[in-house]
Amino acid sequence: MNALIRVLSVTVLGAALLPGTVMGSHDEADIPAIWADLETNRRAIVAENMNLPEGQSSAFWAVYDEYRMEMGELEMEGLMLLREFHEHFEEVTDDRANQIMAAYFSREAKALRLREKFVPHFNKVLSAKQTLRLYQIENKLEAIIQADVSSVTPLVPE
Repeated sequence: MNALIRVLSVTVLGAALLPGTVMGSHDEADIPAIWADLETNRRAIVAENMNLPEGQSSAFWAVYDEYRMEMGELEMEGLMLLREFHEHFEEVTDDRANQIMAAYFSREAKALRLREKFVPHFNKVLSAKQTLRLYQIENKLEAIIQADVSSVTPLVPE
């Protein structure tokens, strides 16, 4: 994982842009460009840390790209929910708080099902150990992004 540590700064820098963009004054048109940069950084980190032989690489990337496309849709749902929260967090009612929590739990459950769904697809092109390594890398990246997002997300007023 030493290579992961060397490249994490790229993701941290990219992730640092995301909360400001989603919650800031930028146009929604900016979000896809920043999202594309994050995906490029994520892909570079995965590539460096998976160390796949040439013959395995193209099959892996086909599955990975499909996985990231589906996961990206869920992540975008989460970002839009987060953006709405940031714009209205001071006037969140109890009913809206329950709706936000339900939407969050639903999105998290969908993400878990998606991760589980892709294990057999990855296992067709990777060994089980390699699949586990991929999910470890993905989890580390997600933790970094979540920590950054969390650092700029205010608590709901009492």
